[in-house]
Amino acid sequence: MNPDSIESSWLAVRAAAKAGLRALTGQLPSRYEEPWRGEFESRIQALLAPGMRILDVGSGARPAVPPERRPVRCHYVGLDISLRQLHMAPPGSYDELRAGDIAVRAEDLTGQFDLALSWQVLEHVRPMAEAVENVRSYLRPGGHFVAQVSGSFSVFALVNRVTPHRLGVWTVSQLTGREPESIFPAYYDQCWYGALERILRPWESWEIVPRYLAGGYLKSVRPLAALYLAYEEWAFLRRHRNLANYYLIDAVR
Repeated sequence: MNPDSIESSWLAVRAAAKAGLRALTGQLPSRYEEPWRGEFESRIQALLAPGMRILDVGSGARPAVPPERRPVRCHYVGLDISLRQLHMAPPGSYDELRAGDIAVRAEDLTGQFDLALSWQVLEHVRPMAEAVENVRSYLRPGGHFVAQVSGSFSVFALVNRVTPHRLGVWTVSQLTGREPESIFPAYYDQCWYGALERILRPWESWEIVPRYLAGGYLKSVRPLAALYLAYEEWAFLRRHRNLANYYLIDAVR
């Protein structure tokens, strides 16, 4: 084995151990100082323009871009498998509501949008490849798709897949404060870096940003947070992209 690789591995283990110890006092790594939705929202803001048509995939009761932050003459469409969730959004949230599964092609949406958005939805969709291809088909040439998705091989995803759904719903609602009816089964179909790379190959260009930011869920249970943060810091430092908790996707049709 390369001596430099051995030293790098040892340094990562030491740094991970230190991160775990700091978590015992409530300290999180510096990357946690970034606002949770910060990069997602900043990328969207840079793309917004007057008169554009936007598709919000899986938006439900909370559209990704509130009405007051949209450009003039914008047409904002909410697409969600639950029409009830769409109707729960504040008045004026959408110019158009569409109930449907993003993994099932809607031919009348082909080439209709300049921008498609999806926040923490695609892990609930299968097959992922068909869903992303449908989004691509709904965009005009040069249109952007900005999304964040949970990773298949994060600790939380692995636990979620072996946990009965009702128990999982209760746990997520306790950790995040979300309403139980807004929590849907997660499949994590092809939600890791290597798979996402393959799925995005037909796009003109794309970027996948791995995010290692799940320790906050455990901050109230510090011994457990310490163990988890040590593992997460190791994965982050060793650049194990397939082990990231989340992936931010920015793709151009």
